[in-house]
Amino acid sequence: MERKKVNQKPEYGVLFEECVEALGENVTVYSNTKSKELYDLFQQQIPFTQWSRIDWSKISKYKAIHDLKEVSDLFYKEDIEVYWSYGNFPVLKTKFDNIIGAFEDLVAVSPDTFLYVPQKYVIEVYHEGEITLGYL
Repeated sequence: MERKKVNQKPEYGVLFEECVEALGENVTVYSNTKSKELYDLFQQQIPFTQWSRIDWSKISKYKAIHDLKEVSDLFYKEDIEVYWSYGNFPVLKTKFDNIIGAFEDLVAVSPDTFLYVPQKYVIEVYHEGEITLGYL
């Protein structure tokens, strides 16, 4: 008996799937190949410490924020890429309003989350509650 190969999409776990669902419409989930390419570019553009945190001493302008809503005026029209510090999760692209509405689901996927607008801004959401905005 010959088995047919079924094209199944990769599974990334319940928390990731709930995050994508909570983000709603207009969310792009990149393929593993494209995500690897994007992660490589992200790591070339953003300096990291050996502890997988952004090395803020190498970013010329940054500030701590308490809530993402504080910076909504910067991000409301931007496409935002979402990266995680741990796990093999694909990169997502979505709008800021989607992120605000699904923030708890987004940060539940992995300990640290990064929101990135290439060549403009990066936000690190650290698992101990710190949120830092960097201007690129």
